[in-house]
Amino acid sequence: MKIATKIKEGFTLVEVVVVLLLLTLSFMIFLKALNTGKRIRVNSEIRTIQGVILNSIQNEIRARKFDENPIAPWSLIIGKDSGESTVEDFDDIDDFNGYSVSSITEYPGYSYSVQVKYVSLDNGTFNLNPNPVVQTNFKCATVTVVHNTQPAITDMMIISSGL
Repeated sequence: MKIATKIKEGFTLVEVVVVLLLLTLSFMIFLKALNTGKRIRVNSEIRTIQGVILNSIQNEIRARKFDENPIAPWSLIIGKDSGESTVEDFDDIDDFNGYSVSSITEYPGYSYSVQVKYVSLDNGTFNLNPNPVVQTNFKCATVTVVHNTQPAITDMMIISSGL
């Protein structure tokens, strides 16, 4: 007498569904990590370009004389002098006051602005809000670079007359 035995081969439907579920979940986690990495890379690239623009403008400002007058008393008026309409015409630091570019040709979506004012040195500390009528031997140039998807980057340079 022969007894028929059932031999089990292969996977059950429940086992296949469980494996598919686990693979789907792990693939979703992988895609989320990939997307996070991409977002971080894009943000880092935007910040890097903001830093490059900031550095470029600061170098342009540093390349100029401290003031129109070669010695004190310095100019009372901060801003462009007559006949200075473009950056190439600027011959001293304070000509950059109020200068701004709303769209940079090489970097669409980026803009920057510059503010310049006299600052004083009181007890070894710079006073950023001195009397605006008083000329000092220090000027503060504040450069702000903006991108439409990231917070602005602002940096301040205090430049001395060299006296």
